Amino acid sequence: MRPTIEKNDIIASFFDLFGSVCYFLPMFRKESLILAALILVKAILMVELILRGPIGLGPDEAQYWTWSQNLDWGYYSKPPGIAWQIWLGTQLFGSNPLGVRFFSILIGSLLPILIYVTAQRSSVSPKWALCGAVAFALSPMGILSSLFAITDGGMLLFWTACLAYLGPSLFEKKTPNYLIVGFLIGCGALFKWPIYFLWILLLVCWPFHRWMVSSQALLGLGISLLGLLPSVYWNSQHDFATFRHVFSTVSGGHGRGSGLFAGNPLEFIGSQLAIASPILFILICAALFLAFRRYRQISPPIQFFALATAVILLGGFGMSLFMKMQGNWPIAAYPSAFVLLSWFIQDNSKAYRWTVAGVALSVALTLAAFAIPTLQEQSITGQIPYKVNPFRHNIGWGQLDSALTKAGYHPAADALISDKYQTVSELSFYGPEQNMAHFFNLMGVRKNQFSYWPKLTSQSGKRCFFVVVENIPQLNDPTLTTNYLERLAPYFGSVRLVEIAPLFLANGSVSKGALIFECLDFKGKYPVDPDLY
Repeated sequence: MRPTIEKNDIIASFFDLFGSVCYFLPMFRKESLILAALILVKAILMVELILRGPIGLGPDEAQYWTWSQNLDWGYYSKPPGIAWQIWLGTQLFGSNPLGVRFFSILIGSLLPILIYVTAQRSSVSPKWALCGAVAFALSPMGILSSLFAITDGGMLLFWTACLAYLGPSLFEKKTPNYLIVGFLIGCGALFKWPIYFLWILLLVCWPFHRWMVSSQALLGLGISLLGLLPSVYWNSQHDFATFRHVFSTVSGGHGRGSGLFAGNPLEFIGSQLAIASPILFILICAALFLAFRRYRQISPPIQFFALATAVILLGGFGMSLFMKMQGNWPIAAYPSAFVLLSWFIQDNSKAYRWTVAGVALSVALTLAAFAIPTLQEQSITGQIPYKVNPFRHNIGWGQLDSALTKAGYHPAADALISDKYQTVSELSFYGPEQNMAHFFNLMGVRKNQFSYWPKLTSQSGKRCFFVVVENIPQLNDPTLTTNYLERLAPYFGSVRLVEIAPLFLANGSVSKGALIFECLDFKGKYPVDPDLY
């Protein structure tokens, strides 16, 4: 029988949603107040770091900011949610790092609250639910999710909200309201599409929990697919670029080999140890082992969270055998993983002590990582090698404004160009007056969002400043300048290197710099973009 949405279904969904939201209202327990205080302190520290720290916008964040300045229904590599999020933040606080990252702070504050609520509503006592939430909040992932404006945050927020809703339904052996599930998944799909994997996890549970089966799931699936509509609309007008890009990536576009062990399994494992912190990741693995060993004795929500965590992590590891996997790709495993950790330490005092040690190590490692840029810049504590700086891609960009002004760049008359979309994004945000820079594909790399935006082809005779940003040792390559002079020559009347401007000094030596070329008499033609996605 074909399912239809009845008026009573919609009314019931609103009441269910209202009831679920009530669980997120402050519960004046000791544990709730401790968690709220911790989150508030962390949020204040994140604001201070953004306002006063050396860690500027990374290339992805700067790129998403350029998207927010050109609001649309979709973008080359991602759905539109992150651009809408940053647009709202910059409307509130201006086009500065705080405006870009404000809602990341909010998302990073909500995630541990959702984990606490999820654990508490899934048979874990408030004390141990608090431990899991604190462990997440102070893990590297939990701290960085409160800092960087990336698409993972929005997806994780709705993923975890969905877990928080499903927890009590599973515990009470009650059929979930799939209209709510579909709504939450659809919202998460505005940030990243892997959230649809939740449907597969739910379907896997159906044969074992017959009370979960409902034809209403088809309606929920239909509602969730509405989250794809903005991207589908944009792609229909842009050669389905996002789908081509995703297909290219999944089929090995990020790797260099093919076949078994052509990926990066050891690097993948190392990245997970770094994301969750080493001790906490090992404890999560121990919790998974215990959960599957006692699978028939544990409650349905804990079964589901163990299944979700294991499938995502093991699936990511399996894929890493065949292709290069980015460390953040299985990020959706961790909300359920930290709920599982709460359950694990509830009856295991030794695991609790190790969790405390894991949190302490996580905080220490994260603080050390945050301190490295300042220690290098101030030449404190001896020679810290530049390559160990985990924020190499975030530092030094604030020097671009003065460097370009010194080179003679005039925002009202000149154009900024570069051959890497990452540099184009940073030039757009950190350049004088935040004029949008242009992508000049000298190296024939794959398309990106700038490939679909207006070019300078109609502005013959214009003066341009071409900028290349490199770290050492590439910055010291003597052929770098010569190669760019030769590649730029066909497109301009004359090209000269103005200067190599230092962007970041580590231990007294230039470790990151910008090669600034003055390009006169633009001939009105662009390098050909290859058909690569």
